[in-house]
Amino acid sequence: MFPITKNEPAYFTQAKRKVSDSNVSDAWSDQNIANIRARLREDILLQEQSLLCAYCEKEIDDNPDKSNIDHYRTRHLFPKNTLDYNNLFVSCNSKVSCSYIKDNYKLEQNDYQKIVNPVVEDPDDYFEYGFAGDILVKDNLSSSDKIKAEFTIKVFALDNKSLIETRKSLALMVKTYVEQNYLMSEIFSYLNDYKSFIANIYNKLQEQ
Repeated sequence: MFPITKNEPAYFTQAKRKVSDSNVSDAWSDQNIANIRARLREDILLQEQSLLCAYCEKEIDDNPDKSNIDHYRTRHLFPKNTLDYNNLFVSCNSKVSCSYIKDNYKLEQNDYQKIVNPVVEDPDDYFEYGFAGDILVKDNLSSSDKIKAEFTIKVFALDNKSLIETRKSLALMVKTYVEQNYLMSEIFSYLNDYKSFIANIYNKLQEQ
């Protein structure tokens, strides 16, 4: 996960104004919103998330079959947040992590107090990574923040085996680049995704 700065586009604001107040529960399927959903997904992905999944940071392109607009606070629990732009992220369509796992986790409203929100919190304050690709809870956290970090990992399955193996492979690549004295900015020009992981591993290697 990585910090996300939201900037609501004017066309989405205008579309929301056309949705009837009595249609809150079905707002996402309202034709005014349906007409712009594809454009909205593309803009969020490109302008705010640098073509990365909001949760695992896998790179995803503009193919609609590879990603979805995820309601961080799910619509059935928080219908009033359906058109809250700060509640909308783009997630990959993985069936073993990210929005799919979160939406099938059977969360309750109070559970969201235990999930890191990348719009209002910096995920880097909660997580670090190991060279084996594992995602770790930072040691210096308060007990409540540790619970939040651990729960967030579970809700999005950020410790899924496939993610760990992918990150492990990237760690070896980053190590090679560091041995060749590449700067982090240069490494990012070759490796486009999992940027929080890459930055964390890069900094650890620099400290050795």
